Amino acid sequence: MLLNYTDISPVKKSVEVEIPADLIETETKRVTTEFGRQAKIPGFRPGKVPPTIVRNRFAKEIQEEVMSRLLPRTFHDAVSERGVEPVGDPHLEHVDTYVEGAPVKYRAEFEIKPQIELGEYRGLEVADPKIEVADSDVDAMIDRLRDQASAYRPETERGLEDGDFAVIDMVSSVEGGEPKSDAGHFRLGEESPLPEMHEVMRGKKPGESGSFDKAYGEDAQHEEWRGKTVHHEVTIKEIRVQEKPEVNEEFAKSVGGWDSVEQMREAIGADIRRHREMETMRMKRNQLGEHLLAAHEFEVPQSLVEEELGKSLNNYARYLVSQGIEIEKANLDWQKVGDDFRPEATKRVKRALILEAIAKKEGLTASDVEVDAEIRRAASEGGREFADVKHRMKHDGGYESLRASLAQEKALELVLREAKPRSE
Repeated sequence: MLLNYTDISPVKKSVEVEIPADLIETETKRVTTEFGRQAKIPGFRPGKVPPTIVRNRFAKEIQEEVMSRLLPRTFHDAVSERGVEPVGDPHLEHVDTYVEGAPVKYRAEFEIKPQIELGEYRGLEVADPKIEVADSDVDAMIDRLRDQASAYRPETERGLEDGDFAVIDMVSSVEGGEPKSDAGHFRLGEESPLPEMHEVMRGKKPGESGSFDKAYGEDAQHEEWRGKTVHHEVTIKEIRVQEKPEVNEEFAKSVGGWDSVEQMREAIGADIRRHREMETMRMKRNQLGEHLLAAHEFEVPQSLVEEELGKSLNNYARYLVSQGIEIEKANLDWQKVGDDFRPEATKRVKRALILEAIAKKEGLTASDVEVDAEIRRAASEGGREFADVKHRMKHDGGYESLRASLAQEKALELVLREAKPRSE
């Protein structure tokens, strides 16, 4: 059935295939029988319509169904003869017109995984910074906990001071535009896009106002303010003073259930160390991934890049939704977003192919037990049933994809174990 096989590039191929007339006829009879069981034609009982009438009445539908079955089957058989592994869906360049009793030829282009000639992946140098946790690190974390546990009391006797929170109303006006009213708050002395407001409002009491002018550049958030000077009138509605709790046994128990300040400090120090170890490990893995990319040059199948890019865009869309953004109203240029994401998607595909090659060379695989364990973990985190998730993944190809991903992870762990630390 394979008439011609052409190398377009290291990862792009073309095949010309002929589907024999007898194979088409056999499949046509099978499909005709299936149509006949469901056909409802006046004068005939269901399932009793003669095949010739079924073929005449549903000729186009039968031809389409026959081709939809034979094209993928014969394509798979044809590329199997060449021993290659297609990725993505083939693109049909040409299909002969269906003529009863005649063979059908078609031409299809498709991509395959590249043949990767592995370079050195053992003994790669990677930064190995020393992890230290100082008392000041613990103090800073405790101070954040104190911020979170703070109470805020209203202040009415004095003016606004550094560190105070001011609840305000602000009216902003620009020549030729409608005044814009806003309500909000700020903390005096903190870094702010409106430092002029801090200077004007320092010392003001609730009910008092201040004003200032600010010249905005072309990057101003409000379009009508771009390149213009805006007049701001600010009124303090309320002053709130932060009161942090004392660092004592009661505080330790309230924020973490610790029995003492010493136990709290030890636990916080251990948590900081654990997070820094995780960050260091992430940094090492990224470094090694970059080393592998730099050491291996090959063409990447674009179908895999498009698949990875699709995942990135879906994740980005979910992130926007989680931030309360309505995708339909966001007026995003998805083409530009895709162009921005494409380089990283390409790198991820290339890195995965390298790790897959290392896993094959080293005989690293993932067992069913390991795949099931990962599915069970993910199902538990998502509040789903393990059996349902596994069943779906078995039928949509996700199960074997996860197996391959776990094998790649083992390959990266091998590269990490064999890496040479470089102190910094």
